[in-house]
Amino acid sequence: MKPKKNEVKMERRGDTEVVFTRYFYAPRQLVFDCHTKPELMRQWLIGPEGMVLDTCEQDLRVGGKYLYLYADQNGNKSGVYGTFREVLAPEKLANSENYILDMSTFDPDAPEDPNSTFESRTFTTEGKRTLMTHLCRYASPEVCQMMVETGAADGMAECYLELDQLIEKIG
Repeated sequence: MKPKKNEVKMERRGDTEVVFTRYFYAPRQLVFDCHTKPELMRQWLIGPEGMVLDTCEQDLRVGGKYLYLYADQNGNKSGVYGTFREVLAPEKLANSENYILDMSTFDPDAPEDPNSTFESRTFTTEGKRTLMTHLCRYASPEVCQMMVETGAADGMAECYLELDQLIEKIG
């Protein structure tokens, strides 16, 4: 059975892992570029409602750091930061992910939380499509459950609809 064009599938693996899969009707290199090039990421990587990707900085190499900050119209900011653990263009990207909820206490030079989320995205060519497999390993079963219950798959699905539009425009 052919999956729905825009469907994000979510599968729990154990107590702390979730795997999301999503097909894109585009070549693997283009999908990888849209996940790694700031000028493309700014066009589709939407944040919480009313927020836009304001800062997109990254050093795309193993050990390189990244910082993605979202801002609303009132100047409120939140975001994520981390370190790239694996970069194999155009097939795999793995990183730690730490959440910034309070900008007044955020220190970009502080050591990363050892309990940060681990993410990896694998991009596989399947005919004219690219399958993205996105693994998230959370620090605890409680954090994993919270992410599932707060609709992580729904948020991804919204972002990926934006990415579909970008791919259609530039593809």
